[in-house]
Amino acid sequence: MAPTALLPFQRRVLDDLLDENALCVVARGLGLNRILAEVAQICATSRVLVFLLHMTDEDEAELQEYLMQMRSGENTDEAATLHIINNETNAAMRGHVYRQGGLISVTSRILIVDLLNSVVPVELVSGVIVHNASRVTSESIEAFVVRVLQQQNRDAFVRALSDAPEAFTVGFAPLEKTLKVLGLRHVNLWPRFHVEVQRDLSKAAVPVVELRQGQTKAMIEQQQAVLDCLSAMITELASTTKLLDPETINVESSLFRYFDAMVKRQLSPYWHRLSARARGMVNDLALLRRVAELITSYDPVSLLEYLDMLLLAAKPSPGGAPGPAASWMGTDSANILYAAARARAFRKTTAEQVPPQTREALRGLGLPENIIPVLEVPPKLELLGKILEEIGVANRAAEAKGAASGPVLVMAGSAKECRMIRGYLASLHNHVTLDFWQQNEGDGGKRTIKTERYPRVMVDMLRGFFRRKAQAGGIRPSAPANQPASNSMQQRRHAPPAKRRRVRGASATAGARGPRAAADILEQETSDLALQAEAISEDTLCGDDGYLDDGRADAPGEFDACFGLLASHESVVVDWYGGTRGVLQTHRPTQVVMYTPDTGFVREVELYQAGGAELRQVYFLVYDNSLEEQRYLSAIRREREAFERLVREKAGLVIPLNDVTGAAESPASMLLRAVAARSQRDARDTAETQPPQQQRIVVDIREMRAPLPSLLHAGGFSVVPRTLVVGDYVLHDGLAMERKSLPDLIGSLRSGRLFSQAEALVRHYTCAVLLVEFEVNTSFSLQAIGGLGADISVGSITSQLAMLVLAFPRLRIVWSCSPYETVQIFSELKRRVPEPDVEKAVAVGQEDNDADPEALYSQGPIALLQSLPGVTQKNYQVLARTFRNVSAICDASKEELEKLLGTEAANQLHSFLHTEATQ
Repeated sequence: MAPTALLPFQRRVLDDLLDENALCVVARGLGLNRILAEVAQICATSRVLVFLLHMTDEDEAELQEYLMQMRSGENTDEAATLHIINNETNAAMRGHVYRQGGLISVTSRILIVDLLNSVVPVELVSGVIVHNASRVTSESIEAFVVRVLQQQNRDAFVRALSDAPEAFTVGFAPLEKTLKVLGLRHVNLWPRFHVEVQRDLSKAAVPVVELRQGQTKAMIEQQQAVLDCLSAMITELASTTKLLDPETINVESSLFRYFDAMVKRQLSPYWHRLSARARGMVNDLALLRRVAELITSYDPVSLLEYLDMLLLAAKPSPGGAPGPAASWMGTDSANILYAAARARAFRKTTAEQVPPQTREALRGLGLPENIIPVLEVPPKLELLGKILEEIGVANRAAEAKGAASGPVLVMAGSAKECRMIRGYLASLHNHVTLDFWQQNEGDGGKRTIKTERYPRVMVDMLRGFFRRKAQAGGIRPSAPANQPASNSMQQRRHAPPAKRRRVRGASATAGARGPRAAADILEQETSDLALQAEAISEDTLCGDDGYLDDGRADAPGEFDACFGLLASHESVVVDWYGGTRGVLQTHRPTQVVMYTPDTGFVREVELYQAGGAELRQVYFLVYDNSLEEQRYLSAIRREREAFERLVREKAGLVIPLNDVTGAAESPASMLLRAVAARSQRDARDTAETQPPQQQRIVVDIREMRAPLPSLLHAGGFSVVPRTLVVGDYVLHDGLAMERKSLPDLIGSLRSGRLFSQAEALVRHYTCAVLLVEFEVNTSFSLQAIGGLGADISVGSITSQLAMLVLAFPRLRIVWSCSPYETVQIFSELKRRVPEPDVEKAVAVGQEDNDADPEALYSQGPIALLQSLPGVTQKNYQVLARTFRNVSAICDASKEELEKLLGTEAANQLHSFLHTEATQ
């Protein structure tokens, strides 16, 4: 089936893209991928060579489907297709694909390596299309690709697309910076309130029924508890760090997923200097946001299980060590949250309060006999069932009049929500009936029987919860509810709550008494109930989830009666927004139910209706006065404000006078050249009259993901990417560097990998350098002053660095405050030194990896050899080839070992082998 024709405003967007190099920012849901498919069809021929960058797997699959549909028509180029290059495509195959031409989706890292290695025929390249351009920065690989391509081929075009206008409003002049790094001078903005967009979408208005469903009392309590926790934690984090912007860091913004990145960006300059409690609070904010989403999207049993897992993970281990407890779990709001979650699923009672026949029925269902199931069905789920019944009646009436009807499409927010909806609809008329005592206050306190009906799927889910709870309790036992005071004091020593100071408005999260006492008691009761349920016979248990299993065996002939081909008007399709792309065009529904609100899908429905479809009704479901509604309204407001700001910035854009499509310099390049000119004002350099020759640096291919190679190229260096065994950067034949970012430095020190890398550097190069590089806008300090200890500690980073220097005295450590400073350091080190031999740099260390040790050596002696001090994965093969067995190594002299291993490793091995066992 061919795709629908473009609307007039989409055709205008396409024409603007084809006319000039520009950045196109379109509102989410207005068909950006459809416009990209039209551009791709034009470029997907053998006559041109166009690269697609920043494409996800889902984007590639959708684009391939669009091209396949377009190729199905007549008078089209059958060779028009999308070639995908990834890490599974070797260099020879990539070169063949490049020479064939067409539209190629390739990762930025592979493309920049092929450009620098002259694998790509640059003279044949027609241009590059950058998807998701909002993620491009001056340090990204995409900017590196565009710069190299524009320098080698001035005629190549650059088109950039994005549907995330909010990303262009973060920081100082982000739109102008993006245009500069991509070499663009024009930007096209297409918001939902654009005149042409409004005109095209208003021609076919969609009949919408907005249903605002109220929340239950327990849901409101949970929502308020989460908001209280968020407010308290944001207040404490802001007062502790003094680094957060109160205008952007607030409770409203914490409901969105971008909030986590925004907090970390503001704290990133001092992230490694923050206390463990402050870093934990940042992670807890993301956890609380997740809990706030689950209140309206999960069923009560799944929400209870999620909260129970958080409590179980924070409990003390069997050895008594406290787990990674979140700071908000000790508050009264957290206790209310857990209590309300359990109250929505079940209530604990005594066995005497349950009638005997009900106790027997509970045992048959695999549930404890001393509980009263509540199993509160989400109100929107009940409303959905009523809507589908109403739609079914309307469709049958329309069929009777001869009007054709399509399926009903139900859209949810997540795959978990889809499973919940499908399970509920599949067992809509399958219930479990249980009788319980009811106390009548007006009849002298006499008890009567009250019958309760529960959806079968919810009962199965509760049974699965108790099973998993029992299994988790067996793996990690729960701590007793009555924790002794000593354990409480032990936890307080790990994170002192208030430093014994009385401060007005002190932290609500730090001042809670009795850590998680109320929640722990409820969790312990749940564990006891789970153990009771585990004792029930396995014959009564079904699958863990219970979404689609009603516990009944199919009777003979029942399958044929219940399954088969359904008419389109009798089928219900349940999908989610991140699932099937183009779900409207695929299923062609006549009724759409939006179970979870989403701004992008609302516009997709408008496009679907404006494209000639006949939607009879669209149902928009939302919880009234809920966090779900707040997120939806805030998303619309943020997008509108983002486009308004972009319109103002576009009117005052600073356009460079030079030809940006040619050899324009990036901001990083201009800064580096200014710094280099300032540092070269001495008499010797000014006296030189010969123009400097472009200097060469051999870079490990794995380092191409870092921003440093791009900045080196912008600084005038010739970057040669190769696969290096020893080192990351080779400046000349005697000097190599191992670059470590701060997180990588800490991880490699703790794992011991850095010691092996330093040993290889010292062994093969006369000048071995360890480069410790900090990120841009981060504090140029390894740790806080208060974190420096007087004693040597195994876990201390400074102590581990001291041991590294003592083990390898020839190793030099260079500290750089940013990649920009690293470029200047490289300029100083490259002054008046010969250029590196690329083939020699690649060959260094290869001799240690030529043979396969598993095929040549016995594994037992090799394992013993590798465990000896001074023996590493790099040098053990030298010993294995030289000596016949381990006994011969023990008899070797120190001088013999030094010739093979070097001084440091030989000293360690010889000392270990010849040290007396007793003093």
